[in-house]
Amino acid sequence: MKKAIVAVLLTLVLLGTLSLVACAAKETRMKTFSVGSSPVLDVTVGNGNVSLIVGAEGEITVTAELTRPERVEYEVSQDGDSITVHAKTRSGSRVDVTVTVPRYTEFRLRTGNGNVDAVDVRAPGRVNSGNGSIMLERVRGNVVGSVGNGNITVSDVVGSFNLITGNGNITLREATGSFKLNVGNGDITFQGELTLGSVNTFGAGNGDVTVKLAGSPSVALDLESEEGKVKSDLPVTVREMAEGRLVGDIGNGEAALTIHAGTGNITIK
Repeated sequence: MKKAIVAVLLTLVLLGTLSLVACAAKETRMKTFSVGSSPVLDVTVGNGNVSLIVGAEGEITVTAELTRPERVEYEVSQDGDSITVHAKTRSGSRVDVTVTVPRYTEFRLRTGNGNVDAVDVRAPGRVNSGNGSIMLERVRGNVVGSVGNGNITVSDVVGSFNLITGNGNITLREATGSFKLNVGNGDITFQGELTLGSVNTFGAGNGDVTVKLAGSPSVALDLESEEGKVKSDLPVTVREMAEGRLVGDIGNGEAALTIHAGTGNITIK
C-alpha cells in the first residue's frame, strides 16, 4: 500500500515538473509602434504561422509566441513608418506572429514552414510560404502570393492577384479583378468577376480548372487541355474548337481568359 502511495506521489511530482517545463518552453512578446497613415510591414519567420489583422489607425502591434525561445533569434524594429519582424528558428523551435495593423498597410509576409493569413487589408502585398497554406479574406489591393507545398484560399477580394502553388489547390470565391493563377499539382476553382479589359491566365499542370463567372460575363476564352476535356456551360461564340481546345467569346469578350491544363479538365460555368 505504501509503495502504491509513493508511486502516485512520484507520478504527480513528475507531471507537475513536466507542466512547469512546458510552460517555461513558451514565451509571448508584444510591442506596439506608432505609425502614419500608410505604413509598411515586413515579416520573415523560419518556422511558424504569420497572421495579419486590421486594428486601430496610427499603430502597429506585433505579438509573437516563441516556442523554445532559447533557440530563436527574434527581432522587431522600426524605421520611420516601416516595421520589420525577423524570427530565425532552429530545430525544435517556432515563432507564431500576429500583427495588428491600420487598414492601409502594405505588407510582405514570409514563412519557411507555416501558414500565412491576411484579413481586411486595403493595400498591396506579398505573401510566401515554403510549406503551409495562404488565406486572404476581404483584401482590397494587388497581391502576389506563392506556396511551395500547400493550398491557397481567397475570398471576398478585389484587385490584381498573382498566385502560385507547386503542390496544392487554389480556390477563389467572390473575387473581382484580374488574376494569374498557377498550380503544379492540384486544382484551380474560381468564382467571381473578371474586370473588363483585364488579361487573366490560369494554368494547372496536373489538375482540373473550374471557373464560375459571376455577373454578366464578357470574356474572350482561349482554353486548352492536353489530356482532358474542355467545356462551357455558358453560351460561346466559337472561333475555334477541337479535341481539348475551345476559343471563343462569352458576351462581347471584353476580358481575356486563357486557361491551360496538362492532364485535367477545364469547365466554364
